[in-house]
Amino acid sequence: MRTISLSRSGGGLIPPRLSLPTEADIALAKLSRSDGTSDGIARRRFLQGALAAGGVAGLTAFPGMFPNVAPGLLGSVAGAATPLGSAQKILVTVFLNGGNDHLNTLIPAENGAYQSARGNLAVSVDGSTSVGEGLHLHPNLAGLKSRFDSGQVAFIRGVGESTDDHSHFTSMATWMSGIQNQIQPTGWLGRYQDGAALDNLGAVAIGWSGVPLTLQGVNSTAVALPPNGSLFGADRDERWERYGYEAISDIGKAGGGIGAFGSQVAGAWGDAVDTAQQISPAFVAGLPEDGLARELAVAAQVINLNLGTQLVNVNLGGFDTHDSQRPDHDDLMADLDAGIEAFFNNLLPAMAVRTSMLVFSEFGRRVERNSTGTDHGTAGLMTLIGPAVNGGLHGTQPSLTNLDNRGDMHHHLDFRSVYASILEDWLDADSTEVLGANYPKLDLYDAGSLSLFGDVPQGAYYAPAVGWLALTGITTGTAPGVFSPDENVTRGQMATFLWRYRGEPTGAPNAGFSDVPAGRYYTDAVDWLYQQKITTGVGGNRYAPDDPVTRGQMATFLWRLEGSPGGSPASGFSDVPAGQYYSSAVDWLLAQGITTGVGGNRYAPDDNVTRGQMATFLWRLAGTP
Repeated sequence: MRTISLSRSGGGLIPPRLSLPTEADIALAKLSRSDGTSDGIARRRFLQGALAAGGVAGLTAFPGMFPNVAPGLLGSVAGAATPLGSAQKILVTVFLNGGNDHLNTLIPAENGAYQSARGNLAVSVDGSTSVGEGLHLHPNLAGLKSRFDSGQVAFIRGVGESTDDHSHFTSMATWMSGIQNQIQPTGWLGRYQDGAALDNLGAVAIGWSGVPLTLQGVNSTAVALPPNGSLFGADRDERWERYGYEAISDIGKAGGGIGAFGSQVAGAWGDAVDTAQQISPAFVAGLPEDGLARELAVAAQVINLNLGTQLVNVNLGGFDTHDSQRPDHDDLMADLDAGIEAFFNNLLPAMAVRTSMLVFSEFGRRVERNSTGTDHGTAGLMTLIGPAVNGGLHGTQPSLTNLDNRGDMHHHLDFRSVYASILEDWLDADSTEVLGANYPKLDLYDAGSLSLFGDVPQGAYYAPAVGWLALTGITTGTAPGVFSPDENVTRGQMATFLWRYRGEPTGAPNAGFSDVPAGRYYTDAVDWLYQQKITTGVGGNRYAPDDPVTRGQMATFLWRLEGSPGGSPASGFSDVPAGQYYSSAVDWLLAQGITTGVGGNRYAPDDNVTRGQMATFLWRLAGTP
């Protein structure tokens, strides 16, 4: 496992604040890797020396700087990032460090046992917070409640594991690894990454804690990214920085004569600088300034860059609430809600449809309060969020009165069943191979609702097609969360669909249509369609971008898009006579299985095409991926 930190400062990593660490903070630090090791310090000293001495000369001057570095340890970090494949999904994990009080998160407020056990720690709720079965969300999770109401949040209750000993160290290690008592500890997503052949930016940890065990594999690489923009090598405003970083980037090309491991070290640093350059656009203006909202907004921007990032981790600490729980936990719920909203509000629609977020903690809290807080407990809550999630309440709500001999709730579901479901149904991996055992899966994803759009109901004939269009970036809808499947598709919209389907080719000359002004969303698409002879307009030097598309026109567009293939047998539709401009196109559509007509041996060439139908035609043209 090679961990590269990209933060830059005068002396290395700078934490956002100085405070006494809790036991949970220490446990997380022991289970994370950062650039604070002796090797990391040596690398920073090397950098300073190399910059001072001027590139290759600096590296040559420090032949003993890495006497104990094994060959290959400082291998390539970045190189040229490769975007994710169209079928690859993204998982963001949010770890609540310290043991979240799940009973004050998903609250059994209508249960008298909760009120009796919690006393002044009980959270007041009303009808607006209800999620069913007598359960309520914490009032500070209003954004999450809205997402739950839209069917995009799954609450998985009663989750735990049989060997829980209430220790931050062992519980955190077990939840992050997914396998107990490993000789060489690795994380469940690190092992997934080992077999997934992800690119160098495939896994990213955002925050000041380094790379957690969750993302640590045997051979896989993770990038630790600070939440601010101080990336090593990204800031080249000063002349000395620009010259120095360019020198470091060029060292790897120096060849021999720079020490036993000089080429490997130089290549690693050069790639680190290149990585910073690639990822620095994620730090756009207007993001939240700090907190989890900042880290998750940066996470969204990293995903938007599509540099091959499939796994992202962030941490939110402060959940070890033995005292002062109500004000502290209330604030943490607000922080969590703000972070989730910042993430999805910054995520591009085409990326959001392929992203889900898992929120979890190493254990829960005890039912009975102590004085002003709660002690370590069991039977936790895991939360899965995203457009493709099968929303609702999953699992069994633990009893508040049938407790074990320590006063804890009994868990009903091993947490690795959640991991197995994500690995199998979202990441398309072999969960048994990753987790070392076969765990029952849950129904956590709904492939039929793979859409960002609230007006695309589950089971609609066009739902898979619309989900695919959103997944591939061919559509972003007509408004946020709206696809308008029953509206007629316009000629401008169709041009844009086809242009995006072909990868948004550039360089087409201006078609010269009088009703296609420069700068419209469809301008480049129409110019390209004209160049490719897919359209000649409607006559009179016009394209008519706002007119609806008929089924005959749609058939002709798709047929010409594919090169006007011939040889298809006559369709036999009673309303498609030979010799019409669309006849050969309709024959071809039927032969390819793209259409079966409208029934009654009719094709209805003069009827308008809806956006739902257009999505389906294009999806079938692509082979129903």
